[in-house]
Amino acid sequence: MTARPHLRADRLVLAVVAVLTALCVPVSPHGAVPQWDDLVLGLYSGLAAVLVVRRTRRLEAGARGPWWALAVAAGLFCVACLTTSLTPGAFGAASPGDLVLAVAALCPLVACGLLARRVRGSHWPALVLDGLAVTVALLVVTHTLLVGPAVRSGGVPADLRPVVIGYGTYTAVAVGLAAALCTVSARALRRAATATLAATGFIGVAAAAMAAHVLHSADAWQLLIDLATLLALHHGVRAVAEAPPGPLGARRADTEPVVSVTGLAITVGSLVGLPVTVVAHLLLGRTPSALETAGCAAVVVLLLARSALRIRDSGRMSADLLRSEEDFRGLVESSSDGVAIVDADLRLLFTSPAARTLLGLPTAGAHRSLLDLVPTEDRARVERELTEAVGEATPALHLRVLPPAGEPRDLEVTHHERPGSGRRVLHLRDVTTRRRRERELERMAYTDHLTGLPNRAMLFQELAVPARGDRCLLVLDLDGFKAVNDTAGHEAGDLLLVEVARRLQGLVRAEDLVARLGGDEFAVLVTGDVDEAVEAAQRVVEWLGRPYRVGGRTFVVGASVGLTGVRPGGGQLAFREADSALRAAKQAGKGCWRVHDGDRAALAATSSDVAAALAAGEVQLRYDLVADGASGTVYGAHASAVWAHPQLGLLPPAELWAAAERQGRGAELQQWYLRQACAEIAAIDDQATVGVDLPAGQVHADELPGEVTAALAGAGMAPRRLALCFSEEVLQTSSAAFVPALHVIREAGVHLCLTDYGMGSTLWSHLARLPLDTVRIDVRELAAPGDLERQLKVLAAIEASAAAFDVWPVASEVADADLYAAIRARGDMAVQGPVLPTGLTAGGVAAALRHPSRMAMTVPTPSIGG
Repeated sequence: MTARPHLRADRLVLAVVAVLTALCVPVSPHGAVPQWDDLVLGLYSGLAAVLVVRRTRRLEAGARGPWWALAVAAGLFCVACLTTSLTPGAFGAASPGDLVLAVAALCPLVACGLLARRVRGSHWPALVLDGLAVTVALLVVTHTLLVGPAVRSGGVPADLRPVVIGYGTYTAVAVGLAAALCTVSARALRRAATATLAATGFIGVAAAAMAAHVLHSADAWQLLIDLATLLALHHGVRAVAEAPPGPLGARRADTEPVVSVTGLAITVGSLVGLPVTVVAHLLLGRTPSALETAGCAAVVVLLLARSALRIRDSGRMSADLLRSEEDFRGLVESSSDGVAIVDADLRLLFTSPAARTLLGLPTAGAHRSLLDLVPTEDRARVERELTEAVGEATPALHLRVLPPAGEPRDLEVTHHERPGSGRRVLHLRDVTTRRRRERELERMAYTDHLTGLPNRAMLFQELAVPARGDRCLLVLDLDGFKAVNDTAGHEAGDLLLVEVARRLQGLVRAEDLVARLGGDEFAVLVTGDVDEAVEAAQRVVEWLGRPYRVGGRTFVVGASVGLTGVRPGGGQLAFREADSALRAAKQAGKGCWRVHDGDRAALAATSSDVAAALAAGEVQLRYDLVADGASGTVYGAHASAVWAHPQLGLLPPAELWAAAERQGRGAELQQWYLRQACAEIAAIDDQATVGVDLPAGQVHADELPGEVTAALAGAGMAPRRLALCFSEEVLQTSSAAFVPALHVIREAGVHLCLTDYGMGSTLWSHLARLPLDTVRIDVRELAAPGDLERQLKVLAAIEASAAAFDVWPVASEVADADLYAAIRARGDMAVQGPVLPTGLTAGGVAAALRHPSRMAMTVPTPSIGG
């Protein structure tokens, strides 16, 4: 609790005041004015009253009631002590302060009563009987040990007997009632209730010491009175410090009853002390008085009444338990969801009728193992998720059961452990229809509707999955297919595509993947090295070139194939290389295959060291300018890392990253890339922004936030001036820690940009789970070349979806002057691409920022009428 550190200061003040009080007692004889020890007590009680009031005000309104009573008690005690210290007479004799003291002594009992009200299920008849039993027992003990002998001996003047009896009676009543009220308290109030009980107990000790002081005037009794009073005030202040800040009820566990060890000790000690005291006096030969005998009888009667009440309550609880069990059983048996209880070995101990229907069990007594109903391949997973679950509530698991009777079912199971029983309660829900629909929707999302083959999305998902061995990608399209559509119609063309798909599936192995990319384009992901892929390409060219019989007509079409190897994290790169090889096959005369032979990354990786190139300055940054669409003003640049290789020339970013991956230098290159881009742009201008790409398969998510922070700190750059750019492929190839790392980076102020926006397969999920600031749209993918009207329509639609999420769009790869002019006329997005200066060094970026008018002169002039 926030108040707990104050308790150490409270103890230090208590120790100082106790020492001061002990020094004042010998110099404060009875009747002297002032009474120095009472004056110290009055000042300390005033301080206690102030502390209680201040700490009570910090609590919420509904939680202050008991503590205002303690504040009043401390305040009244302050008045009583100051009054007694300044008036003649003994502290225990009749004086103006005694009336105030009597009222103050009742306030802690009020606090105990208010605390008892906050315990859920407080049983007031039982509390009253317990309080009376303890009070009567203490009254008898006090009378037997203290009051009775003093009165019988005649050592107490008649005018002081009421004072002695009153002090003794208060001790019994205060301690007895407080013990009865605070022995059982709410869990959240346990510490505060114990402190309140201790405060009341010390007040009782002080009262008993007062009675003894009246009987035997001595400094020792006065010191005991003062110390007990100090401890009572200290525990009253501590009670408020330990109090929960708000009303109970926010959590059910806070209101659960718990037993206070202090209260239990007082209650048991009082009840046991009565017979012990009486027996001791009998052994000493003294006959019990009528009051003692009556007190013992009263305690016995009260305990008998308490036992009868407990028996009655136990009967009611048993009846309520039986009714609750019947209600629960009726509720469970009428529920459409199944309920089952399993033991630690996953044996079914209880199954509701709905659960038996879902599990296909014939009778309720079939205590068989749940694992017997699960397919063999799922048993290890189900056993692990059920037996290793921790806590009362765990995530739902999906369970496929094979009932002894009936059809297989898909079940959604939520489960929680019953603490201390070793059993787990399962809630079963039939989701067979829903899961079937989900699988069908997933199949449709990743399947070409015409041929039934996997589509482009499925192909790229497979490319993103790390493979254990070599893989190659074949991209092919049909030669002469357009003529089939023109002469025989699109229906015949569709039938021909279905036949081509059937032949392709028959040409490859079961572990290979055949996909339709769209139109007459297909792809084959071959598991194996380049030699095996070449054999597959040869078969494809040969078999697809044979005649087709479709719709009563014969057609002859061929196929051109481009192939390349797939490197880790290089799905997009592999597709571009295979597509380049396909264009080479077309240029070679069609009906042939070509292997991508421009793998300069492999040559660079085997001939040079990326780390050495970084040290030698061969790895450099090139920048593409980014301009505001409305004004044409350059406000930033996009950085790319290239390799000025001494033998192979300038290697583009994709080949540099591929070489770094082969040498295990990806993390080192990523750190250099971030630091260098921030440092160069920060040195150029204090407002310009810079974008850096996170390459697919190269992102080290755990280290990324620290690397970004270090790069910004080293360059002295504000986080808002840096934008991290990543594609959907990066999300697919990175670890599960990547998205949380992006959230950390975004919270630091760095902007996040999703590239190729609108081209992916899970657009809305990205917008929902990523804190994006910017999206980059590749305009080349929006329409066929030259179709400006369609480009603008698609661009406007994508821009509208981004705007709905407060995301700023950037049109990238803009090379056409007419498109650039149209975007500027709209004025709602930034522009990047060949229409602006690209491939600049840091010096070129600096010149463009210093002389924006010269940069604008390099932008092509739109055609008239465009």
